[in-house]
Amino acid sequence: MIDLQKLRELSKLFLLSGILIVPLSIIEFYYGEYYNSSILIVDSFHGFIDATSAILFSILLGVIYKRSSKFPWGLYNLESISVLFVSIFIVYLAINYITTALHNSISGGPTWLAILIYISSLISLLIYKIEKKYSWINLVKTDITHTKLDTFLEIFSGIGIIVNNYYLTITIIIGISAFVLFDTIRQFKEAIYSLIGFNYNSPIKERLKIMLESFGLNVKNIYIRKIGSFYSLYVIIGLEPKTTLAEIYKLRKIVKRIAKTFDGVVNVEVKVIPEKSKKVKTTNNINVQKTSIDNKSDEKIRSEYPTPIANIKNTSRDINETAVKH
Repeated sequence: MIDLQKLRELSKLFLLSGILIVPLSIIEFYYGEYYNSSILIVDSFHGFIDATSAILFSILLGVIYKRSSKFPWGLYNLESISVLFVSIFIVYLAINYITTALHNSISGGPTWLAILIYISSLISLLIYKIEKKYSWINLVKTDITHTKLDTFLEIFSGIGIIVNNYYLTITIIIGISAFVLFDTIRQFKEAIYSLIGFNYNSPIKERLKIMLESFGLNVKNIYIRKIGSFYSLYVIIGLEPKTTLAEIYKLRKIVKRIAKTFDGVVNVEVKVIPEKSKKVKTTNNINVQKTSIDNKSDEKIRSEYPTPIANIKNTSRDINETAVKH
């Protein structure tokens, strides 16, 4: 499980980056329209979607591991719905602008506008440097890759404004627009998957199954649902019908504890289903006197058919003592 203090730090980082990007994107859009700078306008579209994502991540990270009696599904769905509407808006702006630009004169604008682009690239570079401290978190790892691409495109865009060559400007506009559209469509798809409860194919499923089975648990299936940028797990465990409610309760706690060690897992539901009892072949001629009632014999028989939670008390201790590696 991610340390709460680290989550708070990361939440503040995303919020700060979103607050810095929003006004800069507005300024880029304003001067882009005023000086008819196609590169600046397209870059501002990119800034808007980055800022929206950063602020949403900040809000979610701020509450993700807070204890609550009820899981806040609405909050995670809010991220998906917000991304959905922002994605539609950004795609519309990008396609509309490309269409307009191809039918009108395209300009890079005055040379000094490159300063705005380079300020944006410096902010991206600063965020990248800070995020490297949290690169072990999957969400940050993805954002680091995105930030590196942002920095490269912004440096290239600044060169395009300075050179102010028609073909170079066209190339930059198409390149940035393609990147924005690709990133937006990806987020749109993930938002749809999140809202419909799509069974998400993640490496977590196989790794978690191996870990649970190593503790002697009979894992029937694991379903993974993407909720926003995070995961909700539904684990089905098979147990013998004789298992007591107390043992089932302990088992659920163990499974949840293991599952939540995976990065990005915010909700775990465990369902226990009874296993079918094995049929034992019997004969009509049973010699009662040969049936052992000795305790040692009984222990030997029980050891041949161990239940998945036979050592459930020790299992809890083993989890605490064993360093789990993913």
